[in-house]
Amino acid sequence: MEPQTLDLGGLPEPIARGLEAVVQMARNLSQRPEYTSDPPPQLPRWPLGTLSPLSREQIYDDYQYRC
Repeated sequence: MEPQTLDLGGLPEPIARGLEAVVQMARNLSQRPEYTSDPPPQLPRWPLGTLSPLSREQIYDDYQYRC
């Protein structure tokens, strides 16, 4: 069997057609997307700033260490 070739001998035709459709979808999804040179969008900043940094213990304390 050659690469890029499926051996579907012995399978019923509806199943073979279904497998061919799945293979074609996988080929379409595996193609590399084209990247643009546009810069990523800038996210808006919170206008009020921060009150104070949170420590890991303070974050986990809110969940009683269930994380």
